[in-house]
Amino acid sequence: MPRVNRDLQRRMAARRERERRRPSGDRRYRFGTPEAAVEADEMVVDRDEEIEAGEAPPTPLAPARQAAVATPPAQSSRAGTNTTARPFSAYKDEYAYVYGDLRRIVVVIGSLLLILIVLYFVLPLLIH
Repeated sequence: MPRVNRDLQRRMAARRERERRRPSGDRRYRFGTPEAAVEADEMVVDRDEEIEAGEAPPTPLAPARQAAVATPPAQSSRAGTNTTARPFSAYKDEYAYVYGDLRRIVVVIGSLLLILIVLYFVLPLLIH
């Protein structure tokens, strides 16, 4: 008969009890965007579409809405965000260290490959 892990059983029973006692409205984690931010984003997108279509003249947004629009969340996963692509020259200073790192990697790989090739030809001579 398999051994019973009483410690595991105690932990699982305690977890079930905590889940049972927890009120249904109180969740430990909240995934998603608050409704006010979603509504503000949808209003901005709708207004932009109307302006592009020429249906409504641009009007200033309420101050609270402007604050919500002016400071987007740090990690926005909306598919509607439109970013402009920067040319390669704009990244040159930001990634200047990459060339030196790649050069070091090539030197290490090249030296290891050279050592393997030399050993391939030298070891058979030493063994016989």
